[in-house]
Amino acid sequence: MATYKGIKGVKVETVTADPTASEAAGTVWYNTPADALKYATQGAGAWAAGGAMNTGRAAMGGCGTQTAGLIFGGTPNRTATETYNGSTWTTSPASLTLGRSLFGGAGTTTAAICFGGAIPPTSGGGLKAETEKYDGSSWTEVSNLASGRMGNLGVGISTAALSCGGYNPNTTALTLVESYDGTSWTATTAMNTAKSKCGTSTQGTTTAALCFGGVTPASGASALTESFDGTSWTEVADLNAGRNAGTGSGTQTLALCFGGDAPTVSPNPTANTEKWNGTSWTEVGNMAIAGYSITGFGTGSLSLVAGGAPAPTRTTATEEWTDPIYTIKTVTVS
Repeated sequence: MATYKGIKGVKVETVTADPTASEAAGTVWYNTPADALKYATQGAGAWAAGGAMNTGRAAMGGCGTQTAGLIFGGTPNRTATETYNGSTWTTSPASLTLGRSLFGGAGTTTAAICFGGAIPPTSGGGLKAETEKYDGSSWTEVSNLASGRMGNLGVGISTAALSCGGYNPNTTALTLVESYDGTSWTATTAMNTAKSKCGTSTQGTTTAALCFGGVTPASGASALTESFDGTSWTEVADLNAGRNAGTGSGTQTLALCFGGDAPTVSPNPTANTEKWNGTSWTEVGNMAIAGYSITGFGTGSLSLVAGGAPAPTRTTATEEWTDPIYTIKTVTVS
């Protein structure tokens, strides 16, 4: 009969306290105070509820990590900024100079940028090229984008960012990509397909980025994915399900795409989540709340999604993605 020592080459360890689940995955031990045989497993990623925002909103900007996040702007014409510490959102005394929605954002909780977007006609209206920079305490206007647009998405940090795609009334959707060096915006290689309200690899860089989904003039809600190496955009494997006004997180080689408006009847919010491994997309665990015009950021393993629509009022809900999930279990004999 096979034994644990025969299989593993060591005896079952006796401990007085359980080890960390992630460190102990795949092992067995005996906890003497609990008089129990235990083991740790590694499971698939999943979403769990996070702390609620103070102000419900949609189509806002966001950046940072799951334990140090920042959101700003959004609809209905919000200028408010909030920070997240991994459990609680705090309203910052700093407000955007220009309240707007459907714009790009990039950076961290202490060094962020907001660029493009739109404001309602009742507030002066129009698409905006304005860029604002956040230093952890206040927003300051800096150099504008080349032209006003909405539905553009951001990748990178406050001193090295990309603005990808977007929309304006003259072209419907844009292939336009601009690069920011901390001082000014410069046009760089355009995407192959015009799109707006797409998802991006928020932790990507100006030389390694990923753009996916969104709205295209030809097909509406899109499944297209494009990868950028700093010189050229290349079409790679499509999402399994097209969507617009979704969001994303991660890097060029490990990313998530989640939420959005599915391409059937609009509005048709989805909770669908897909994971990118650098080659292909795989459907993984869904969000608890379906939504579009949400914001997301973080890594492909630790991400956060906040806000969105539809709702009687814009939601304050937040969800956190963790992958993999480590669990300690007790061996039971029946």
